[in-house]
Amino acid sequence: MSTEDQIIHKIKGEIGEDHLHDASNYRGECDDLYYPPDTESFARLLSALYAEGKKITIAGARTGLTGGCVPEGGALISTDRMNRIGPFDRERETVTCGPGVLLADLQEHLRQHGYFFPADPTETLCTIGGVVANNSSGARSYKYGSARGFVTAAEVVFAVGARLRLQRGDVIEQGGYFSFEADGKPFRLPAPMLKMPSTKNAAGYYFKPGCDLLDLLVGSEGTLCVFTEVTLKVLPLPERLLSCVAFFESVEGALGFVSKSRRHGVTETRSHGDTETRSLEAVRALEFFDGNSLGFLRDDFPKVPEGKAAAVWFEVEATNENFDEVVIEWAGRLEVVGVPLEEVWMPVDPAGVEEIRKFRHAVSWKVSEYIKQKGLRKLGTDTAVPIEAFDDYYRWAIAMVREAGIKYVAYGHFGDCHLHLNMLPKDNTEYVTGKGIYLELCRKAVELGGTVSAEHGIGKLKKEYLKLMYGEEGIGEMRKVKRYLDPKNLLNTGNLFD
Repeated sequence: MSTEDQIIHKIKGEIGEDHLHDASNYRGECDDLYYPPDTESFARLLSALYAEGKKITIAGARTGLTGGCVPEGGALISTDRMNRIGPFDRERETVTCGPGVLLADLQEHLRQHGYFFPADPTETLCTIGGVVANNSSGARSYKYGSARGFVTAAEVVFAVGARLRLQRGDVIEQGGYFSFEADGKPFRLPAPMLKMPSTKNAAGYYFKPGCDLLDLLVGSEGTLCVFTEVTLKVLPLPERLLSCVAFFESVEGALGFVSKSRRHGVTETRSHGDTETRSLEAVRALEFFDGNSLGFLRDDFPKVPEGKAAAVWFEVEATNENFDEVVIEWAGRLEVVGVPLEEVWMPVDPAGVEEIRKFRHAVSWKVSEYIKQKGLRKLGTDTAVPIEAFDDYYRWAIAMVREAGIKYVAYGHFGDCHLHLNMLPKDNTEYVTGKGIYLELCRKAVELGGTVSAEHGIGKLKKEYLKLMYGEEGIGEMRKVKRYLDPKNLLNTGNLFD
């Protein structure tokens, strides 16, 4: 057996610090670190560790914000070496890849074929395994929804080491169960009878009557299985892209523009699995930045003017034929709401569009760096509420943080009514105060019919908020699924619930 075929094993003392924390600055420890090269060795390793009774944590690029990939003892398995991108299938518009493939590498591979993968999390150095395990979404979710709808097939390994190849449509929930065979063993997996919010949501297990087993497994944060190979539906790159940042004198003006833009072009929907996406003519990204966010970014992006209360970034897909028409249309919409065009950042070249994307992604990175320097954990909401309640929810949330005297930046996917309100405590005292505010923000989101986590998931850091959302009965429904597939509770222990 060559070195390339062997599992690499490191023991405590040989394990680098980088493997023991994620982007939230949550830290842990482990006894062993393994790097399997393929599904066969992964399944064999998982089975052996499970038989030994060892806690097992799976990690990709560790870019998460909830501690989900951070080990709390036991063994850590890295997917870094499982990074093969398979052939692009132009006829089916799919690509198959390993869980260790970086999203940035996949997008570059697809770009060479004129395609892209719609899920667009802020951190492009995340892995595909992480994207699927956490049902990631990002800025383009306004049009395309989350990753779940683009997973067409997968190979998964359950905690006991059993392997299953699964095509969308193979296993459908019937009568409260998913029935299938893995490695010749029959499974009758109970479905979690949950009532999920109508908003964008990444909190806990997914369930709708008659849903696909793939939809339950995607977003289960590694608690039910490990994805060792994934086939993704991909889409042709748009011929042209209008990307624009409009700056507003008031927050109310920005909120009003977002509200009007939500209604533009939404004339039909297209289904991807169990998610719906808006029509091809609709805006694909619709994001908000408050004045504090703009101040955070101004030094690095001189196009950000001084004294503005808020900004809205939007992207619209276009063709070569209608691009000029789209630009004129949106310029007119901005003029109607009183935004001077000379203050609008609207590049028409690819380099300018890329600069705006860097602007969009920079704010999250800046917040993470601030928190890391303070030696604290990230304290940023991931809440979403129904559209009719969102503007008032935003005003109420900002008022709470201001009243507490804690610095903050607020931004998010406002097209999806999804708020990232990041508190920036100066010390541990303010952090504790901020934690109390965070709880109230989550409680309010649930009261309004929303979610405590629209895209980042629950991991180890937000378990109390998941309980707030689903109650003991809902958590019990998730536990029965977990117990069936992982009776020893060893796989990614501590994620979602204890």
